Amino acid sequence: MRRVIGNLLSQRRILPILAVAAGLLPASKAVGTEINLITGTAGAVSSGSFAAGTSADGDKVIYELIDTHPSGTGVFQPFLTYQSKGTEEGVNTSLGGNGQGFLDDKRVPKWTHDLHLSDLGVISRGGVDYYAFELDANETGSGNDNRTLSIDDIRIYTSSSSPFTALNNDQKVTTAILNNTLGVLRYAQNDPNGTANFVMIDASRRTEGSTSGSGSSDMIVLVPTALFSDALPTDFVSFYTLNGVHDSTLDDTKGGSSDAGYEEWRALVTVPDGSSTLFLLGAALIPLGILQARREMSSKA
Repeated sequence: MRRVIGNLLSQRRILPILAVAAGLLPASKAVGTEINLITGTAGAVSSGSFAAGTSADGDKVIYELIDTHPSGTGVFQPFLTYQSKGTEEGVNTSLGGNGQGFLDDKRVPKWTHDLHLSDLGVISRGGVDYYAFELDANETGSGNDNRTLSIDDIRIYTSSSSPFTALNNDQKVTTAILNNTLGVLRYAQNDPNGTANFVMIDASRRTEGSTSGSGSSDMIVLVPTALFSDALPTDFVSFYTLNGVHDSTLDDTKGGSSDAGYEEWRALVTVPDGSSTLFLLGAALIPLGILQARREMSSKA
């Protein structure tokens, strides 16, 4: 048994392995929540939060269906790009190598790179200020079970310097994530070795109609700025995510595993002079406003 565990610890895929194991535990699932954005269209449930199993005040973080056109890389300008078949995980840093970075990171440092708190723009909704992070999932198109993807963990840290300077391989990065030593933990969707809270998205679904793979964003995550109240503008922001755990264990063609191109995350960012907020997500937020207006009109009818 000790040799088996030792072998597991030597593999770069330890985190997905532990996450799958934790996700299969009945006790873990009993306290978990699924946010289903697959059926999210006008008039249906298209957002949610995790009330249990997250970091302090994590229930205030909102996961929401969104649909930005176009969202190709040159327009989308991601800070994190990653790709692997089955389960996949990524974390943003300009370090880790040229092109292929840590974990399943790709296109380092151009489209996977460092973020600072001062880079992030702020949006307000209902009197609450948020940092906004948007996902463009590149999965197989409409009509195929592979179009779905599970978002099984998001962890956001801040630190005064890059935590990856002293981490020169995947095992050290994985250990830092498991031990919450990438900095000050600002938000966690799950415990480090659990995936009970997860989101299911359909990468081919729009708020109205359907698209296929890359070119149309799929989900936005709104994180209250209050969770970063004591962070400095110069702090590094490390954004980690794990996808594809909640899939059929017997048939990899069904469920939420990854099977196609790059997954990409971008953030709402500020203009260089800091005088105002550049709504890189502005076009993306318009459908949310329309959707909310339709709901309100429907409720009054």
